[in-house]
This record gives sequence, structure tokens and C-alpha cells, in this order.
Amino acid sequence: MIKQLLLCCIFFTSLSYLAQGQTAYEQKLVVEFEQRAREHARPIEYLQTDKDIYETGEQLWFRFTQLDGQLLTPHPKDSILYLRLVKQTDRDVFWEEKYPLIGGFSDGMVLVKDDLAPGIYQLEAYSPSGVYHGMERYHAFKELEIRKYISPEIIIRHNHEDDGDSLSLILSDKQANRLSDAEVKASWLDVQKKPVHQASFRSDAEGKLSIPIQRNDAQLLDLEIVSGNKQVFQRLPLKNQNESNRLTWHAESGKLVHHQETSVMLSSTGSASKDQSRQGVLLKDGEILTFINLGADGLGKLRIRPEKGAVYEIRWNDAPSDTVTVFDQIEEEGVTINLRPMVDTLMVGIQTSWPRQKHLVRIQMRGIVYVFQELMLESNSQIKIPIAHIPSGIAEVAVFNEASEPLGQRLTWIENNGKLHVEASLHRSAYGSREKVGVTFTVKDSQGQALGGVLLGGAVSDKLFHNQGYKRNLYTVAHILTQVGPQPNLESLMTAPETNDNRKLQTILEACAVEQYIWLEEQMKDNQPKPPLLPNKLRGQIIYKSSKKQDNPNYALLFRGDDEASTEFIPLNGAGNFEIDTETLDFGRDEYLYVRALPKENTEIELSISDPLAPLEQMMDRAEMMYSSMDYGKQEEEKLDYPAFDRNMILLGEFVVRGKRLVQEREKFIGDLAERAKLDFNNDYLCRPVLMLSEILNCGDPRCKEENNKPIEGKEYTEIINMEKAKHPSHHFVLTAGNWRRIKYRYPVYTDEELMKMYNMTRTKGFFMGSGFVHKKYLDIASKNDPESDYRNTLTWMPYILTDEEGKAEMEFYTSDIRSIFTGNFEALSPDGKMGQVIFEFVVE
Repeated sequence: MIKQLLLCCIFFTSLSYLAQGQTAYEQKLVVEFEQRAREHARPIEYLQTDKDIYETGEQLWFRFTQLDGQLLTPHPKDSILYLRLVKQTDRDVFWEEKYPLIGGFSDGMVLVKDDLAPGIYQLEAYSPSGVYHGMERYHAFKELEIRKYISPEIIIRHNHEDDGDSLSLILSDKQANRLSDAEVKASWLDVQKKPVHQASFRSDAEGKLSIPIQRNDAQLLDLEIVSGNKQVFQRLPLKNQNESNRLTWHAESGKLVHHQETSVMLSSTGSASKDQSRQGVLLKDGEILTFINLGADGLGKLRIRPEKGAVYEIRWNDAPSDTVTVFDQIEEEGVTINLRPMVDTLMVGIQTSWPRQKHLVRIQMRGIVYVFQELMLESNSQIKIPIAHIPSGIAEVAVFNEASEPLGQRLTWIENNGKLHVEASLHRSAYGSREKVGVTFTVKDSQGQALGGVLLGGAVSDKLFHNQGYKRNLYTVAHILTQVGPQPNLESLMTAPETNDNRKLQTILEACAVEQYIWLEEQMKDNQPKPPLLPNKLRGQIIYKSSKKQDNPNYALLFRGDDEASTEFIPLNGAGNFEIDTETLDFGRDEYLYVRALPKENTEIELSISDPLAPLEQMMDRAEMMYSSMDYGKQEEEKLDYPAFDRNMILLGEFVVRGKRLVQEREKFIGDLAERAKLDFNNDYLCRPVLMLSEILNCGDPRCKEENNKPIEGKEYTEIINMEKAKHPSHHFVLTAGNWRRIKYRYPVYTDEELMKMYNMTRTKGFFMGSGFVHKKYLDIASKNDPESDYRNTLTWMPYILTDEEGKAEMEFYTSDIRSIFTGNFEALSPDGKMGQVIFEFVVE
């Protein structure tokens, strides 16, 4: 039978046009769909840090970006960012603060404390819109490696690449001395970085040890090695030994239909570090149908016209006796879709088992419908769709029948001037220490048009502190991670400096299950509104237990810990509830905000401020963490090409750099409150009885108490153990052996919580701001010759730089005394949601 080719041209149709004369199909597949999608939409959130690796004692700088989940423009609805630094495996919290979130952006500092153990941590950001009850996937975090020293004090050699049943280690120090009796704690982690098995080992006299590999459900092996006061961390990936023999296949439209020719992607799940090239043949009922060739990446592709009832097998040339049965599910009827993206059009090939019947074709991206058309299709039809007005990103092409039931779906990448091209120009490629560096940024769109008003943000830091395996950026988070989940091949391709290879993008999306796309009807069936988990205002309550409600105060007092005199009244509702808004939190930046109840006599008061993060851990235990592919704890086997040291410079064997430390001592206001409590809540008193040389502590005579003679801190007094036996009626005391003792007086010590309860107060932290990034400058000869060492490994942190009308922006900073290769990493965002990145390097000699 000769198939006819039907050519149809579908022009871009805006939603407003569709709304003018809605058919029943348009109402269900466009209007209702977009309404559900808008309710389903959640913001896209991204954390950017100045480095990937930190030493303890340093300051970490971050920028948080929150975008509309559909339009990719800044999301201005939230006002509080909750930030945590969490140990990845046991989820211990080492930093927890609130930061102002304005217009979709927040930035600030986190102190990487001195007492942190080396390992992998997560900087986690939570916003009221981004975290909600029933959240299934969480991506607003950044994995960080924290070390004691950037250069490891313990050198680890292992046989990990041998893929054996055990891991052999040899431990030594920098001077190649073997480390005996070193403790090695091993933790096997699953795909969500949760421990599934743990064990401890010790090295022998030659610094050697062997660890049996536990591969069941484990993806990673964490090693914490301690020898004396030295401690290092290393993470190794674990691979299933039989993994290379596994083969997965995925039809272009997600299914195979009888007598409909389609593409099939083949994928080997072996080690990405090894050449997976493989050749073989596809057999149909035992006869050779076509040849198969897998590339080094383990990917292959073939065309097939499947026949229901036939048996398909793959026979590899290197293992002819080992055949793999494939394509065992072939449907009798259905629709398959083939896509061929072109410069400004998308060629859509549709094969259907129901020719000359009405079909509905819809193209949507991020829950917004850009194309919708009713068509009478032949069994094999080709449709040409202009895409000039469709934004860049992953789109779904779907075909429905007259009952609006889905017949076939397919994902495709549309590249339509959606990526910014950012250039960074430096005057030179090499600089001296303490020298000024100037950088000029130029931002253009894909068509070469200079763009003004583009926001740039990033840092310049020592290359040693960057994890070269980390490929995630705002562009990949917005277009891939939040759309189809972690896709390492896609992320690597999208972050490549050269222009995207559209063919590779389409090939990978062919192998990507359409069910992973978050904007499907199936994903939005549960259309119930999901309440937010975190508030944009803090909430508290004052309960007056032994009084009538109508007599309770209508206000409480609020003040900063460093300025008790500047108080303001905050209103209470009938139940005693109150709120602390973002303006008040900003007023309390870097300080505690205290709320004091206005007490009444003989009234017991309960005062509290709800912890907004209390319900967080339960949600985080259920949510899937969207992890990236990274390499951690690697020994410096590949040496960076460092410039030679000046022969006139004294080279130290080791130096340690520490940032300014924030010492968390008792706050001044609480300290003053503790001093006040010594008088207000201390009933101890002194008396000097007749004929006694020492003062008695709490003698029991009410006259002595009335004299208000208070004891002095640190002074010695006599304390009578049994006052009734020792006391004489004439107020003399008879001291017998064992009935008295000498004590050095100490006032009672109260905790912060006890003090606040005693004074009817509670507190919360205001926004954390900290000190801003210090840009050190060397403007004259004297400053350049300053003998104080400058060991900054982050030379500049600039979270907000705007381009001018010509698409340009300037930046200046000064180098430090560290001689190394420095890397600049800046990301760009335009007002209409276009994104880009630039990475540059230079040498400090």
C-alpha cells in the first residue's frame, strides 16, 4: 500500500486567540490545562557560591535566585530566605539563619566554622513558595566539600579503578612516611546520599589496610581518615561489576507500535570512564535484521519497523553465545511521533493507526500552550510548525484523539535565542601579586544583539577550590533539572562552551522518558492546593493563664538586644497571637529581637515564637534530592600548571589561612539580664552574729534579710548545715563539728531560656547580614609593600553587576600573595529570563 504524505502548515497561535472562540477541545486541552499548570507551578530556585571547596574558618559567599517556574523571570513574592549548612549524611545542622529575599534575589555570607569535620556538606535554601507540604523533589541546594587544609595532610593511594571485591589503601603523610594505626571510617551511601552500611578499620604498621566492597544498594563510599590530629575525607563512586552487561532501550515515542517505523535508542549502563564501544546485530525470529554499533559513550540508535508477535534479540560480537531479548512489548495500535528540528521550524512526523480521523496536536512548554490544532491525519503525515515565537527549553509534543485522550507524547529541545553569550575580556593572561585586574564583560543574545540591563554575578577564586566535576548552573537548573530531573549527559552538553549541538540534544531527549517531564497532565491530576510549609512572617503567642481574656493586654513590647530603649508595641489578637514581619526582621539584622509580655500581677505567662523550620526535616526525608554528578576528595594526581615561585621569595613548607572568626559568646543584653537577675531573683543575704568572726549565709533571721546585705561573688562565707540545731535563742550560733562549712559564694547561673522566662520574654534572630565582602586594594607603593601577608583565595565576590545599553560591564579587583591559577565564574540573567555563563582564567605569578 502506498502511503500518502499530508503536508500541513501550523502557524503560531497565541492563547488570547484561542480564548476568543473556544471549542470543547481547546477548553480542556488548553485553557483548563494552563489553569492547572499555573496552580501547579513552583518557583525555580538556584544557589550560587563563590567556590565549591572550602577550608574550615573561611567565609562562604552565596547568591540565591528565585525565578517564576513558567516564565523564568524573577519571582518577587517571597520575603524571607531560610538558609542552612547541613552535613550531608547525618543531616546535622551547622548554620541556620534568615536572610532578606527581595525581588527574587538574596545574597550573604555563611561562616564555615573551625570545628567542622572534613566531608561533604549541603548549603540548603528554603523559601515559602519553594517548600510546601507533599513536595516530591528538592533542588535548591549546593553540595560543598569542606577540608581542614586544601592540600591534604594524609596522602591516600588506592586500587579503586580495579573494580575488585576489596579496596586496598596505603596511607602516608606529605613526607611519604607511612601512617600506622590510622582510623578509617567507611560509609556506604545510596543514590540519595544516605548511609546503608558503616564500618571502621585501622591501618597496619606499613600504613596498609583493605576494605571489603559492599555494593548492595550502594552508589558511593565515604572514607574519613584520622591519624593523630590529621583528618581527611574522600568519596569514591561504586559501580556494579555486572553493570557493563546491562542494556536499556527506549523507543522515540516511548512505545513500539505494530508496523510503524520508529527510532530506538540503546544505552549501556557501564562505567562512563571506560570505552563502552560495542558491535552486534539485531535478530528478528533468529534472522539478522540490522547491525548495531554502540559508541564509546555507550549510546546507539537504530530504525525499526516492529512486528507484533516477532521475537527480537541482540547478539554482541564479543559474546555471540549471550543474546539479549528486546522489544518484547509491541502494541497493536497507537501513535508514534518523529521530530526533526530545523532553524526556525519543527518537522513533526506522525504515524497513526486511525487514519482520516480527527487528531489534536498540542505543543506546550512549562505548562504554557504555544501550538494547538485540529487535523485530519493520514497513516503517515508530516507537519511543519513555525517555532519563532516559542521560547527556548524542553517542550512536549502531544497528540490526542477526539475524546481528548493522549495517543502519543514526545519531548524536544527548542533553541530560539534563549541563551546569553557572555564574554570576559582581561588586559593580560598573567598578573603579579597585589596587582589590579580589570575585566570587561560583554553580553549578547544568540543573534549577536547587545543586551543592557543583564544581571551578572559571580566570583574570582583559586582554581584549587573548584570542583571540576560540577557542571550545574542556573541555565541547566532552569531548563533541565527542574523539567526532567537530573540528566548528566544533558547537563554536560548544555554547559559546554561551544554552541549547543542540537542533534545531540534531540538524541538524548529521545532516550529520556517523557514521564519525567513535570508539565504532564498526569503530574497535575492532584490539583488540590498545597499549603506552604514556611511563612513569610514569624508567628508567636502570649498566653495569660490565670486571667480573663478581656483583661489581657492588647500589645507586647519588641526591641533589639543591643538597644533595649528603642521599643515598639506589637499588637496581639484575641488569642494572644502576634506576627513579626520582614521589616521588623530587617530592623533586627545581626541582632536578637526580643518580645516582652506586659505582665499583670499574679499572672502566669507563657510566651513563645514558633520555629518556622520545625516541620522541615519530615518533608526533607520524603523529598527526592536532585543531586548532580561530582567528584569529591580527589588527590591532586593531575598537577595544575602553577607558575614558578620567585627565587627571592621564601617558600614555606606549609601555611594556614584563617578568615575572621565570629565568636558566639553570650549576647550583651542577656549578660546584663543575668547581672540584673542576681538582684531581682536572688534571696541570699548575710548577717554577722555576735562573737563570730565570719558572716553567716542565710541565717534565718528576718531582720538580717531586711537589711538587704547581699553576699559578694567569690568571697568566702560560713554556711550552717542544720540551722535549727545551731541557732541559739539569743541569735548566737553554736557551731559544732560537721554542722558548718566554708564556701566560696557563687551567684546562681541561669541559661538564656531561664532568664527570658523569668522576665517574661522570648527572642528570635533578625536577618543575618554579617560583614560584607572585603575588597582589598593596593593603591600605592606603601600598601603593596605592606609586610602583612595577603592569602585571599577568593579575590572578588560580585553578586550584582548590571550591563549598560551596549551590553558591557566593568569590574576591578586586586590579586593577593597567592601564586596560582585563578578562575572567574559569572552567571548572567536577563529581565526576560535568558541565561548564560562565562568562565575565564588567569595566572598570578
